Amino acid sequence: MRRTAMLLLGTALLAGCGEQTATSTLRPQEAALIQASAAENRDLAALRATLAPLHRFDVAQNAGWDNQFPAGCFASSTGAMGMHYLKGGNVGTLDPSEPQLLLFEPQKDGSNRLVGVEFIYPGVPTDPAPVLFNQTFAYNYQFSVWALHVWALESNPNGIYDNWNPKVTCANAPPTITTFRAHH
Repeated sequence: MRRTAMLLLGTALLAGCGEQTATSTLRPQEAALIQASAAENRDLAALRATLAPLHRFDVAQNAGWDNQFPAGCFASSTGAMGMHYLKGGNVGTLDPSEPQLLLFEPQKDGSNRLVGVEFIYPGVPTDPAPVLFNQTFAYNYQFSVWALHVWALESNPNGIYDNWNPKVTCANAPPTITTFRAHH
């Protein structure tokens, strides 16, 4: 889908070089896809700007992501999420610059590396699913929230919005941190 959006964006830019406007040469659904892609990229840029000063774990904690919730390091056979740190004041917002959870991967030296975020939104499964980054949230029955992972800082071969990232591991979690293994 991203490749199609980029192709359409390139076509729109080339079309803009002629006498017609870029969007007048596109079908309505193509123009909508370009607009959605541009909005998604703006939102991702806003998220990355928010995360820029938070790479140091102590800075993130001092900025309010100081509650490990749920406790533990989360891994599965298809990758890991790492450890989740909640900023409670952001719960209930759908703002790309106000993630509710920061995802940290434990490192060999005992430090934590910021790898992504998780947006959560309270609700019940019958509520309309929230949308952010042009992505529909999935309902998490275990925690009774709508959730969306965004691997904004660590590339994910499964996609930027996939729940699990095979490049992230809990292997270096300290013994005091429980590693939860999800089975799919």
